[in-house]
Amino acid sequence: MVEKHHENVVSNLDIGVRFYESIVKTNGYVPFHWHSSIELVFVMSGKLIFKFDGLTHVVEDNQFIVIPSGIVHDVTNGPNQALVLQIPLVFIEKYWPNPEQLTFVTDRPQDSEYQRVVRLLNKLNQVNKQENEGYLFDFGMVLLMIIKTVVLCFGKPEKERVHKDTSGLKELIVFINSHYSDQLSVKGLAQKFGYNPSYLSRLFKQQNGITLIEYVYEIRLNELYQSLITSDLPIKTLLKLHGLNNERTTREMFKKMYGVLPNQIRMKYRLSK
Repeated sequence: MVEKHHENVVSNLDIGVRFYESIVKTNGYVPFHWHSSIELVFVMSGKLIFKFDGLTHVVEDNQFIVIPSGIVHDVTNGPNQALVLQIPLVFIEKYWPNPEQLTFVTDRPQDSEYQRVVRLLNKLNQVNKQENEGYLFDFGMVLLMIIKTVVLCFGKPEKERVHKDTSGLKELIVFINSHYSDQLSVKGLAQKFGYNPSYLSRLFKQQNGITLIEYVYEIRLNELYQSLITSDLPIKTLLKLHGLNNERTTREMFKKMYGVLPNQIRMKYRLSK
């Protein structure tokens, strides 16, 4: 069951931020969720696709993206290697007022300041891996240079953003993530959360860049994919387990999402064992 919606960042360094290298060898999908921090993701190799604010953002080799705090977003991935830096607002508040109002534009990877951030992120990873005596001094210096460059060169205050982000859609997303295998419909969800069905459809698409039903299917298909590579249960059993009752539609959407059919994924991972 998908249950990750809102993540409170727990720092893994004494300096007060969370930083780690992520290596993923399979396709995957992280459903809509949000953080109480500003999140910077740097793709070293591979590709990540983020959806938020009604737009799709593709991040490839040697590119990064900055996701504001509280922003609902999802992530689609193939095999990839990435660095993740999560900075709690309380950390940034010491250097910049109202960081919860910041939004970021990082769509010019050819710019010198963009490339400077890339170099600094690689340096941060190097310092963190080596752990030389007193390395937290070096880590802290590089970290502050990254934050300063990102805020000054890519950040923009947007006072209205905080109000928009408090949308009741977060409560809806929490429910869908926990009940994705149930029989869900726009009409039923609208009734449960007090929306007009047509308005809910427009609002969800506008804020998230995907229709509500497409989102439900993306969760189901990802759960099916993960079960195919980790379980020996028959495919038809897995379809029912994850709320996929129309086999033909499932096959079509699965191929659109992953480029292959469910049985081909099952065969591929059986052969690789």
